[in-house]
Amino acid sequence: MLSRKDKEVYKAQEYVERMKLIRTIIVLIAALVLIIGGLLIALRIANTRNKEPEPTLTSSTINQQLVSCSTLTTAELTYNGLVRFSEGDIPFINQNSFSMIYTATAKAGIDVSQAETTVTDTDIIVILPACEVQEINVDSDSLEFFDERTSIFNPSKKTDVVTAINYAEDDVEAKADLDGLIDRAKSQTELIVKGLIEPISEGRNIIIHYEDSSDAILIY
Repeated sequence: MLSRKDKEVYKAQEYVERMKLIRTIIVLIAALVLIIGGLLIALRIANTRNKEPEPTLTSSTINQQLVSCSTLTTAELTYNGLVRFSEGDIPFINQNSFSMIYTATAKAGIDVSQAETTVTDTDIIVILPACEVQEINVDSDSLEFFDERTSIFNPSKKTDVVTAINYAEDDVEAKADLDGLIDRAKSQTELIVKGLIEPISEGRNIIIHYEDSSDAILIY
């Protein structure tokens, strides 16, 4: 049989071994917690990096949508005119003259790439450049000449025709209703710009005005 002293020694050894086992278990648990925590943090960082940001409407987005149109022609006018042309001052010697009827088209619109936009929580404000006449084109096939008079020293009709077309362009600028053409171009431009922006407006009001006017057009 073990003596009392031996029993006490045995109990002490048993207690030491038990404490060692407990410390080992605590260390293992702590290490496991650290490993799991590290994995969770790594997964959260990875998900944050891979998550695509939600789209946000900005002025840049609107500008890109408008620039896709570049130069925008929104109104056209057909004009029939009469031009009387004469050059030189001595009949039959150096004077050429004729009358001409013609058909021309004039186009008006804007350069959309010059538009400026501002986006707020409630509104999209678009400042458009002034509408202007972009082109006047005289249809050469429509030219009809009468009362033609040529001269000895200036017989070429080719030069006369080229000059007559220039006269016709000047005639359009002076007599055609270009102001009305520009007004129609403005109205059409507003509708087109609204159509481009509305699908991405996210419910905002669309406010349009021109650089040459203080009147704003509010489009809901």
